[in-house]
Amino acid sequence: MSLLIEPIAQYLHALAAAILVGKVVLLSFVVAPILAKQLGPEQFGTVVRQLFPAYYLLGMSVAVAGLLSVTALGIMRGLSPSLLLAGGIWLAVFSAESYCRSPLTPQSNAMRDRLKAQEREGSVDPVLKAAWDRLHQRSLYLNSLVLLGGLWLVGLS
Repeated sequence: MSLLIEPIAQYLHALAAAILVGKVVLLSFVVAPILAKQLGPEQFGTVVRQLFPAYYLLGMSVAVAGLLSVTALGIMRGLSPSLLLAGGIWLAVFSAESYCRSPLTPQSNAMRDRLKAQEREGSVDPVLKAAWDRLHQRSLYLNSLVLLGGLWLVGLS
């Protein structure tokens, strides 16, 4: 039985890493730039608000699959430095994706709504704008870390 489980766990690990990298690359370098060029700011914001919860949920799901596969491999082979590293990366990916899905995205959306309301009234609070910019930068930073982690996991596969 374990002869069958090990290649399945290896495949699941490689597939999860590939999906993780693919989702980041597709959204960051294909979908978002096309949407930004084709849609106005309001439409773009509406579409992105619909995409991000599913985007982060996909990342969380593949992180769980990756953790399960690493756990199965660890049980069958014994723990090795590469499996421990992979497990740590999957935990970091899961944490980043969970944080981005909630609370970061809802906080960012609420701040953006307040900024839009202030823009309509003609005066934008620079402190609020700076806070939103920091949240946006944090999401970009975490997305980059997830991509790097995914690339590392592909290499470990």
